[in-house]
Amino acid sequence: MGDSDCQDIRELLDPYLDNELLVETSQSVLDHLGLCPDCAAESERRIELRRLLKKALTLEVDRDSENISRRRIETALEEERRPRRRAKIVWGALAASLLLVLGLTYWRIGNPSKPVNPPAVYMPPSPPQVLIAEVDRDAVANHQICALGYPPNWTFDRQRVARDLTPAFAPLVDAIGRDHAAYKLIEGHICSYQQRQYTHLIFRGNGHTVSVFIEPDDLSGKPKPSHPREIDQTSLTAYQVASVDTGRHRISVVSDLPSVENLAIAKQLVPATLSFIQKLEHEEG
Repeated sequence: MGDSDCQDIRELLDPYLDNELLVETSQSVLDHLGLCPDCAAESERRIELRRLLKKALTLEVDRDSENISRRRIETALEEERRPRRRAKIVWGALAASLLLVLGLTYWRIGNPSKPVNPPAVYMPPSPPQVLIAEVDRDAVANHQICALGYPPNWTFDRQRVARDLTPAFAPLVDAIGRDHAAYKLIEGHICSYQQRQYTHLIFRGNGHTVSVFIEPDDLSGKPKPSHPREIDQTSLTAYQVASVDTGRHRISVVSDLPSVENLAIAKQLVPATLSFIQKLEHEEG
């Protein structure tokens, strides 16, 4: 078949696919497509492109099919870059419309919280961020650096712990107890972080590590009024800090447990620790 025949048929493809031709003309197009593989392939490309356009308009494109659809569209558009007369104008307009709709679709998918015409919705102001105290930040950091640094198979050794806790704090192990529900004492020592000195006990259980820190509350040695209060709790990223001040010392329990569970383990560990520290403070005068 001649190029002029094919060109005439291709100019009729869009109205043919839209069922806008007379019956006789539609039959002529159909007859030609049955005899011309190139025009038949062109018709299939346009049908596929229309299907993609319809899919885009209904916003049913998902992320897994975006790349496939885009490649198919680009392939179809590449075919359309061949020189044509009037058909190229109509076809180019359709392709441009498709790209515009797909662009809007991708934008909507990538920004699901941003509709084209967002309704006026009242958004209450965010609550002010609670700033964690510096001492609690340091406790969390020391927990990460020190407590989480022990290997999973680390076990309690009484002689080692008694030596590393120093004679003043060695009795703390028996005062608190080594077992608290699922949590077992694995280590005790004196350590330092950011010019803070800690008496540090480490418990493990249920895949979690819990630190008990005792540090001088005032490095100058000047005591504050001793009014132990309810356990305070704050959080930093994934960590919880439950703490009590005695006036001379600060007791902190740090873990990555949920706040309720961290507070629960703190209520098991803090009373005996507090009693030990208050007795130690009384003996020191």
